[in-house]
Amino acid sequence: MNYRPILAGACFYLCTMVASNIQAQSTSAKSDLCIISGIIETQDLHPIKNVEVILTIPGQVFPAATTTEDGKYSFNIECSDLSASIKVSRNDFYRNGVSTLDLIGIQKHLLGIDPFINPFVLVAADANNSRTVSAIDIVELRKLLLGIYTELPSNKSWRFVSKDHINQDTLHTGPFNEETTFLILNTSHADVDFIGVKIGDINNTAKPD
Repeated sequence: MNYRPILAGACFYLCTMVASNIQAQSTSAKSDLCIISGIIETQDLHPIKNVEVILTIPGQVFPAATTTEDGKYSFNIECSDLSASIKVSRNDFYRNGVSTLDLIGIQKHLLGIDPFINPFVLVAADANNSRTVSAIDIVELRKLLLGIYTELPSNKSWRFVSKDHINQDTLHTGPFNEETTFLILNTSHADVDFIGVKIGDINNTAKPD
């Protein structure tokens, strides 16, 4: 008696089931992956390169990401119901975009000749991070230009604010929210975006790359 047709049929059935199971597991594994991503730009929508992005999730450790030339970053994580936080920073080339024209601009603002209206400009002018713009900021930036300072003692080179937490009325007076926290909720988040401000650069001449 020849059993080969029966065995062949059984093998076809079993192999099909195994293949389907493997494909289902593969699809499930892919669906368990969530992507946390965003873009970091200036207020004029110029992407900012080399921004360090740190993702924090309770009980997990991730290497820091760095924004690319298009200002984007991305993390691939396991989906969960946990909370996540994104914190960004860049602290280099303090003199980038800072010139005597910026000092003149701050002076005109203080004299009431050409007051700043844009809250991001007020942030940029606050060199000593006092939440106000004063003559001390001019002194601090002048020291930077003269080479007395290589970095500002009371401020960072760049400051960032989450696009989800921008209150333009209090942006220059309240504490900066350079970290944003959210629930993952088993879904991807593709819009965890930030706006960067180059400290000391009043007329937007800094090179964000």
